[in-house]
Amino acid sequence: MHLKKLAILFLSVLFLFTGCNDKKTEEKVVKKEIKKVDVNVHTIKKQTYPVWVDFSGKTEALKKVAITSRVNGELKELFFTAGQSVKKGDTLFKIDDRQYKAVLAQKLATLNKDESSQRLALANLRRYEPLVQKGLAPREKLDELKARLGEYNAVVKADKSAVKEAKLDVEYSIVKATIDGKIGKSLVDIGNIITSSDKLAEVVQTKDLYVNFNPSSSEVFILNRYKSEEFPKVRVLPENVEDQNLSLNGKVDFIDNVTNETTGTVLMRAKIDNHNNSLFPGTFVNIKLFVTDKIPVIAVNPNNLAQNQLGSYVLAVDENNKIVKKQVEVEYSNKELAIIKSGLKDGDRVVVSAINRLQENQEVNALEVSNPISK
Repeated sequence: MHLKKLAILFLSVLFLFTGCNDKKTEEKVVKKEIKKVDVNVHTIKKQTYPVWVDFSGKTEALKKVAITSRVNGELKELFFTAGQSVKKGDTLFKIDDRQYKAVLAQKLATLNKDESSQRLALANLRRYEPLVQKGLAPREKLDELKARLGEYNAVVKADKSAVKEAKLDVEYSIVKATIDGKIGKSLVDIGNIITSSDKLAEVVQTKDLYVNFNPSSSEVFILNRYKSEEFPKVRVLPENVEDQNLSLNGKVDFIDNVTNETTGTVLMRAKIDNHNNSLFPGTFVNIKLFVTDKIPVIAVNPNNLAQNQLGSYVLAVDENNKIVKKQVEVEYSNKELAIIKSGLKDGDRVVVSAINRLQENQEVNALEVSNPISK
């Protein structure tokens, strides 16, 4: 009887352990069934992209003119407000002109007097010439009259020059703008005695601006080799402004013909349209310079690049739909695209979605999406 009970107890324990083992086996099977992750991929194709190169630079006024006076005197009036736009020929300052008008009146009186003497000398000469021709008067007297007329001619000519100079002094007492542009604040106050060495204000032309920047000599070499335009276009934004819709457009108009021996850079300049006066001279800016859109390249979005000890790499999906790591050599990169020199080829499917949770050899569902590089 006891043996029978022991046998039943043994069988019960055996079935219990067997059931537990089956349950553990089922759990293990469940754990091994890992759900495939959906990843976005883009199939690489060698093609053309608009290639822009990034630089930093500084704006400069197209023209900057110091307003000065050509005459000395007390400043009586000014005819502008600081920051306003002025046109060439606009009156800016008025200097006391009374002494210059007095000098002009004196020069005019002298001219009138000497012109009268000139007319008299001419009349005497014309009256005397017939007498000499008829032998009624000596030729020496005729020569004397001719010499006197010549003297008066010279005096009148000098008087006219003096009058012209005196008129200029009167005109110069009104100081005018010599270029179109925007004028700064007056550097002198009304009542001051100013001289021709004093700077009264400054006018800058800002409708167009220069942008100066300094690419390396190798960058200039590549630009000259591959550029699609004789005068490459540029887009300019102030530092820390990202919205490309706000860019100011222009073109390169000057590339220096020498390399700076100290820095290894070449001075380059672009002229940009600033008709809305969005930028001021002296502003630090970011420059995007167009190189070409004619050369086919293999490229990826810079966001799809990662770094390890060997350099740059991308994740791709192979023919078995498994994740593989591909080390790449980047030839050039900006915020829009990274041109790949080696490591990728046509047909490679590069992962363009988040890669931080993906592992090599992980099996995935590859979903083809459009090119993540915007043109």
